[in-house]
Amino acid sequence: MNNYKILIGGYDFEQKIHRGITFYGKALIKSLSKNELYLLTSSNFIEEKELMYLNILKKLDDPESDLISSKKKLLKYLKFLMGESKQFVYKNYKRNLKEKLYYLNYIDYFYNISYLYDMSGVHNRFFVKKPLDIRINRKIEYLILTSPMNIKSNIPTIQTLHDVLPLTCIEHPPNDNAKIFYYRIKNMIKYSEKIISVSEFSKKECIKIFPEAEGKIEVTYQPIPIYEEEEEIANDKVVQKSILEKFRLEKDGYLFFVGMLEKRKNIKLLIEAYLAVSDKIKIPLVLAGALGYGNEEFVSYLKDKKYKQKIIYLNYISNIEKLVLLKNARAFVFPSLNEGFGLPPLEAMRMGTPVLTSNITALPEVCGDAALLVNPYSLKELADGLVEISENNILRENLLKNAPKQVEKFSYDNFKEKINKVINLI
Repeated sequence: MNNYKILIGGYDFEQKIHRGITFYGKALIKSLSKNELYLLTSSNFIEEKELMYLNILKKLDDPESDLISSKKKLLKYLKFLMGESKQFVYKNYKRNLKEKLYYLNYIDYFYNISYLYDMSGVHNRFFVKKPLDIRINRKIEYLILTSPMNIKSNIPTIQTLHDVLPLTCIEHPPNDNAKIFYYRIKNMIKYSEKIISVSEFSKKECIKIFPEAEGKIEVTYQPIPIYEEEEEIANDKVVQKSILEKFRLEKDGYLFFVGMLEKRKNIKLLIEAYLAVSDKIKIPLVLAGALGYGNEEFVSYLKDKKYKQKIIYLNYISNIEKLVLLKNARAFVFPSLNEGFGLPPLEAMRMGTPVLTSNITALPEVCGDAALLVNPYSLKELADGLVEISENNILRENLLKNAPKQVEKFSYDNFKEKINKVINLI
């Protein structure tokens, strides 16, 4: 296997909340760690290298530590167009990093272009049909972006397609500008040597809108982004006891959902289906994750004191807390209305928990026969499914028996092999 110098796009790592795409990026970094890896960051330039290194880490840890005004973004963009942007490479010393930044242990260097991602946003507002031209001034062989960006580069580029939801999903947040997203995808297809699709479903959805993409897209299932070190911590009995006590939960004593609590995740119907059978199930529904678009439809349930023993809302939790709560749940429930992949059900399977999820979009492809599939638009079918996944021990045993084989399809080794095949096709 060849060793390459690879630059990984860092936009998704510079977000306040790490969502599915960021976890994909972490898995990508780990899978490519035998290569010389650079992370494309966008921190403000500081002349002293040690201070610059610290500034990069701070921004990755807390993007709000380096916010600038719209006026300054425009000024930075104009300087970039005039060739005045600062580009420097900084060695990553791989110091002891906390859980959120653990993926940086696999990064060798930071390639920093000051305020690159802010400038990309400005560019999209003014020149949405034309990609931002990024010139990499170091000998790097490939640029791999963890999600579509409206850019072109002077080095071979591979971009990742997770879904085309802003163009197909009516439950998607309207502030994710469909026109900007359309040209991000169109220019991704035009200016990338290869495109990685995380599922056959997403590939087909993309080709329906952009038939010219067919020859460039390679389906490469992402791995389940659970590091062995994290799993070892989550499997520790003392850690489990501490986290369960923190949230006042008992092993096998709750149904669990984790993810952005938004309209697309079907939270309102999940809560209503649960309340319809809660007296029969007799364990609470635990919801973890930040509130997202459309939460006004269901947030009253989370605040109503009469439901406080039945519906428990934990807000955003750490990754170790997530793994512990997945492992100890009676079942993981994920009746999403639209997914380009669907990572949380696989994480639950990996942690040994039965899964209920939707029978539409990419979820049947990802979950196979290792999950109970239901119609996410049917309150009755969802409610019946909650009872089944909670009470039917034969079903639960069969799902758990099928899970390891399904999980194996999404291993780091499989992903590593396929991503190297994609690279070698260029």
